[in-house]
Amino acid sequence: MKKGLTQEEMYARILKKAEEDERIRAAAMDGSRANPAALHDRYSDFDIVFFVRDPGAFTRDTGWIREYGEVLIAQFPDDWHDHPYDPDSGQPFHCLVQYADGNRIDFTIWDVSRGAEEENRDPRRVLFDKDGCAWLKPVETDASHWIRRPGKKEYLDCVNEFRWLSLYVAKGLCRDQFNYARFHLAEGMGVMFLKMLNWKIGLDHDFRITTGSKSKYLKKYLSAEEMARVKAAFPDGETEHMWTGLGVMYDYFEELAAETAEGLGYPYDAKEAESVKGFWQERKKENDIQRTVSGGRDSL
Repeated sequence: MKKGLTQEEMYARILKKAEEDERIRAAAMDGSRANPAALHDRYSDFDIVFFVRDPGAFTRDTGWIREYGEVLIAQFPDDWHDHPYDPDSGQPFHCLVQYADGNRIDFTIWDVSRGAEEENRDPRRVLFDKDGCAWLKPVETDASHWIRRPGKKEYLDCVNEFRWLSLYVAKGLCRDQFNYARFHLAEGMGVMFLKMLNWKIGLDHDFRITTGSKSKYLKKYLSAEEMARVKAAFPDGETEHMWTGLGVMYDYFEELAAETAEGLGYPYDAKEAESVKGFWQERKKENDIQRTVSGGRDSL
């Protein structure tokens, strides 16, 4: 990695260039760097919002991002092949930039004349405000990201989806269809599992905390044993390991679901949980017997 600006030097450069550019009327820093409770290290991004005059000057030509260092790679998610960006739309424009020296800045360009429409509830530090914009205020807490208490229907739908998808995983494993099984285990059941795990954590903390984007702070709220169970629920691609992961995830989910239901006063159907598990366990037994009889050849 090329030696470049320290994080302190990068912050100073961001501030200096924005203050010197008359088109930039206000600037704010959002995200983890504006949140004292978040993890801060050398991997932390700078989430910078520029409120500008003539936003088209920033969106038609993005060469200005090179003023902050050598660009390793950049992405412009608002200007994608299936939804090209209209520079005259007045819509916000995002520039996600990884610099070669290790610094990363996620820029957001906002038309200052439409700044009042921006309802960013993330933790925010106002860097400067040249025009005294009444709508631009600091945000001191991450309350907007706290785990939200689920309603009864949302809770029951999560349980239903998790159990239903367990049958897809079992079918894929019996057929030796790796990606079909992996997808429904990690990206289907896994999503419901993490949702329930977050609800249980939220319940334990009166729904006044967050585990961060993509549950990145899970370890902070779980014991070492609980974290080991979470990891075991997401195995590698070996068939037997995936069967094991299915079992670990299923059992842990049902424990969480029962405890969450009790805490929220919602119904929990333990009989259905056992019946569904028994169904796919029986399929596994039948498949194991079939594979033994056929000499271990893949089933159709």
